[in-house]
Amino acid sequence: MAIIGLFVKENRILTPEEVWVPLRRKFGRLGLPSVYRNLDTLAGCHILTQVHQFDNKRYYALCHARHDHHHHHIVCTSCGKVGEFEGCALESVRRVDGFKVLRHFVQLEGICADCQ
Repeated sequence: MAIIGLFVKENRILTPEEVWVPLRRKFGRLGLPSVYRNLDTLAGCHILTQVHQFDNKRYYALCHARHDHHHHHIVCTSCGKVGEFEGCALESVRRVDGFKVLRHFVQLEGICADCQ
């Protein structure tokens, strides 16, 4: 709950380290591996989404969409705010070059209204 609360408060993408530092202050003894495990679990439950950036660090953000609802994310390259969008031309793609498509990932990047 503390991790989710931090994402609600910050309303932006966070690295595991950015989650760990304030929670360690709040709870005392807390290991970074525990934070990684919890972030991965929350992402697996579709409460958080993993955000991909070019620096190869892990980033996470709160996912506001229903977990059973097909959607993708857009990330502000200025402040890290994450939004969701529906509509995907790839939804109908079932096979590609002999491969059976199991899932796909689409992430758009842009500048949010607050940063424009």
